[in-house]
Order: sequence, then structure tokens, then C-alpha cells
Amino acid sequence: MLQQTRMEVVLRYFQPFIRRFTTIADLARSSSDEVAAAWSGLGYYRRARMLHQGAIEVCRRFGGSLPDDVAALRTIPGIGRYTAGAIASIAFDRAAPIVDGNVARLLGRLCGASTAAAAWRAAEELVRGASSPRNCNQALMEIGALICKPADPECMRCPLRSSCAAFANGKFERALPKKTKPVRILRIPLYVIADRHGRILMRRHSGRLMGGMFHLPHGNGALLRSCRLTVAVCPKEIGSFRHTVTNRRITFTVYLTTNNRQPAPGFSWIHPDHLNSLPHPSYVRKALQLAGIDNQ
Repeated sequence: MLQQTRMEVVLRYFQPFIRRFTTIADLARSSSDEVAAAWSGLGYYRRARMLHQGAIEVCRRFGGSLPDDVAALRTIPGIGRYTAGAIASIAFDRAAPIVDGNVARLLGRLCGASTAAAAWRAAEELVRGASSPRNCNQALMEIGALICKPADPECMRCPLRSSCAAFANGKFERALPKKTKPVRILRIPLYVIADRHGRILMRRHSGRLMGGMFHLPHGNGALLRSCRLTVAVCPKEIGSFRHTVTNRRITFTVYLTTNNRQPAPGFSWIHPDHLNSLPHPSYVRKALQLAGIDNQ
């Protein structure tokens, strides 16, 4: 959950998710829709799919218990080098390195690791020399996140400053520049279309971006082509909101209308009460709330 998502956002989802899927076996037995529905609002939904697939593999191949070996962990869907190192070191106190953005920045300043490969080598050297790999890796992450910040590092609070090359020479620039995609500005009409029973017209999108999720009809195909719908009756504009999807900055203008005919091909009537058990992105919730429809 914490990959590419802020801590304060994750905290709202973590405990409800753990209560719903208490064990790896609970998660594996659940449907992909149930898992995605519990994840709805966190974004980057591929993580939820991989988490579910990983749980199934752990039950199938490891008897429902995570292995403590990095090589074995990396054979599980959704677990890469960083996640494997985090699990092995934090859960099992194995001497496995981890490098995320905060640790890479810290190691770049601390010992001049100017490439990803150099950062991994430095992380491995540190964790193998530590009395507690668990504490070592968590300390590196915390110092990187809270003290060795990108723009204004708090060097006088840092327990590593006496060994820090950047502190010694007064240079605090980011050692490993992060590559970012150019921001795309999109404006999309969004339709909340209800029938006489209070059901909302939605479509399950099958593309890579937010695939498997239920979406409202879009007035253009700028974000999701499959969700584009032409509305014959002029709908009522009820407001707008801004929303971010990866590198896309979107302004959704929401329109409200009714339609009691058969849904367009690919679309279905969904009652808002059922959305708690169906995967849907957070912009759907925002639009329904704007329309005065409670889907909580």
C-alpha cells in the first residue's frame, strides 16, 4: 500500500483491509473483485491484483507462510527486489538490503552512491555489517524520509552526519535524480446517469489503466476509450472536481441525467449500495457524492 502512496492515505485503508483479510489464506480465498473493492481509492490497482495473486501462490507453493529467503520471495508475483529485501529483513531479520527513493538519496549523500547499482552495493554492505538487519533497514528508511529530505535535510538531527560525505563538503543535491513523466492536463465530462430504481450506469473497463474497475461514462476517450458514451439528452451540470491518475491531472465536470432505456453495449445498471463489493476508483465516489448519491 505504501508504494507510491502517502502514509496518511494508507492509514485509512490498512486496518480495514487487514480486518477483512486477516491471513494470507483469507486473501487467497477471496475473489479478485473483493480484494480490488477493499483497495478502491488507493490507486495503482495493479498492486491489489498482484497482492492477490501473490497470496494464492504463497498458499499453493509455501503452505500459506511467506518464505524468509530473498530468492524465494522474488518468485512470488508482485514481489521485486525491494519488497523481497524489506520482507526478509524486517519480518525475519535476514541480512537483505533495501533501496527505495529515500534510502537511495541518503546513501548518495552519505557515501557518494551516484547510481542505483552503487546504492544497492552500499545498502548490502551496511545491512551485512549490522547486528540487526531489521533495525538497520528501518533506520535507513526513517532517516531518509524524515531527516535526509530532498530539499532541506535536517543535518543537525542526523545520527549519521559525522560519517556523511555530503555534510562534510556542504553538498546536498539529490544524488539519484528521479525520472518523471511529463504531466498531462485532461478535461473530461463525466456522466452520472440514473434509472427509475436509483441504479447508476457504469462500465467495467478492461484496459491496463484501472482495468477491472467499474467506471462512470465519460464524455470523451482522453482517459479511458472504452468508457466513452454519447449522451443524447442534454444533462444538467452539477459541478466539477480535480483528480490525479499517475501523471494525468484531470478536471472532471460532472453531469446528472436520467435514462430508463436499456444500457448501451458494455454498460450495466449498478445500484450504489453494491459498490462496496465492487472495485471502483475514487473519482467515481467523488462524482456520486457530488450528485448527492451515498455509496459508502
